[in-house]
Amino acid sequence: MNLNDIQLDQQKKILIVIFAVLIIYVDSSYILKPQMAGLNSLNPKIARLERDLKNLNRDLDNMRNNKNKPNQDANKIVNRSSKIIAESQISGLLQDISTQANKFDVKIIQIRPARDMTKTAVIGDKLIPVLINLDLICDYHSLGKFINSLENDLVFMGVFDFKISTQVPDYIKQKVTLVIRTYVSK
Repeated sequence: MNLNDIQLDQQKKILIVIFAVLIIYVDSSYILKPQMAGLNSLNPKIARLERDLKNLNRDLDNMRNNKNKPNQDANKIVNRSSKIIAESQISGLLQDISTQANKFDVKIIQIRPARDMTKTAVIGDKLIPVLINLDLICDYHSLGKFINSLENDLVFMGVFDFKISTQVPDYIKQKVTLVIRTYVSK
């Protein structure tokens, strides 16, 4: 039997073409289609992982760079908020607090400075603890910005206590009682 002698008649050729088309159809619709859908569902995950990897590499580089100079950032923070004012400058500090409150749309109802009698004087009677009581009306976001600006101020101040209560006519604005502790020198 010689391969050159094999001749196919017309019906056999049509049957082979139909069989080939059927194989291609089954392959594309039942095998390739689910595989393509699976690959397309992985694209967002791959993009997210690539973005996370890029952020991780950037953060690792920042950590390596900051590892060599950790004391510089700590010194900046300590030097920024280490100023202690004199007792005669309390009125100027109260004015600065009022200015910052106006900047963040915080309404000060009352402001009362008082010596902190619960703590004794610090460092051999050189520093006197002072509590500044503030009655405020503001929303949560403005309060957070205001407290952040006070604690990052050049003068050493920290939030000692605060109480938040709602107001009946306006539920967006809250009534806040804020107590700030600072130290003054004699």
